[in-house]
Amino acid sequence: MKKFINITASLVLVAGLLAGCGTGGGNSSASSQPEKLTKMRVAYMPNMGSASTLVTGINMGYFKQEGIDVELVQFAKGPDEIAAMGSGNIDVSQIGHGAHTLAAKGQADIITIDDTSLADAVMGNKDKGINTIADLKGKTIGTSLGTSSQVILDLALASAGMTEKDVKVVQMDPSAAVTAMVTGNIDACAIWSPSTITVKQKMGDKVVTLADNNTYKDQLQFPSSFVVTPAYAEKNKDLLVHFTSALFKAMDYRADKKNIKQVADWVAAQVKQDPALMEQGEGEGNWLTSKYVYDSVNDGTLKKIYENQQALFIKNKQLPAAVNVDNYVLYDNMKAAYEANNKTSK
Repeated sequence: MKKFINITASLVLVAGLLAGCGTGGGNSSASSQPEKLTKMRVAYMPNMGSASTLVTGINMGYFKQEGIDVELVQFAKGPDEIAAMGSGNIDVSQIGHGAHTLAAKGQADIITIDDTSLADAVMGNKDKGINTIADLKGKTIGTSLGTSSQVILDLALASAGMTEKDVKVVQMDPSAAVTAMVTGNIDACAIWSPSTITVKQKMGDKVVTLADNNTYKDQLQFPSSFVVTPAYAEKNKDLLVHFTSALFKAMDYRADKKNIKQVADWVAAQVKQDPALMEQGEGEGNWLTSKYVYDSVNDGTLKKIYENQQALFIKNKQLPAAVNVDNYVLYDNMKAAYEANNKTSK
């Protein structure tokens, strides 16, 4: 396990700050906030799974309670976010399943899991003769390489005894894949919400969903996580406890079913989408709570999630060999943040 945080020292620091700024929701008065905020540039993708915790933390004032001013920067996919962290333009990124290969390769450390995705799908154009996964043979499929959608595509192809060599895979961001599907320039796509919703709306009965995350839920979960570079983690240990504390408050707010519509509307405003479209993505993730994260760290569940993820990467030849997940999953950061929020100690 990565032992990079002195939990006791971190809790003392966190408790001192919280005593001056409160631990409530977004209704805290301005006088309760720290006088000087630390700015953090955070990368996200324009969907519920990636943006929902962040916009909740901003709108509810949780980051400011922790002395942090979050600036959101939108990206199309996780690998680009991690590249921006490497160049120093981004401090923290929210990544989907596929980009975790880069964490295993030493380019990022996971400060906390965020949710497990239900947003990815492989979709086919019936007018191109596609009604089953087997019908994809020889067809042109648009997807974002290195992302969770490529993983879903590979799983779907494998279920029919195929690999990417049996089809023509074209690199496309989700927005481009939507246009290509609707115009008939590709035969199928592997993309994520809300692009999947847009395809269904525009193509109607002409499109078929061949597979999604739920299809393979017995094989593995598809975690989304917040990550930083190893160098940033080493230099900003206490700051990351505060940042994660704010994330945990936002995750707990989002996990309450009575709040999810409000969260979807906040995401829609952030990404300039129709709120009705974003609300259709309310079920595109398993919205985890801070207690789930804390308990899963302590009982080994979280480690198993990332180990299973690695096993799939190795099987799909996206990772050459197994890496100890303890090398890049910062369990102590999650524990310190949860204990700070809940005033407990070990």
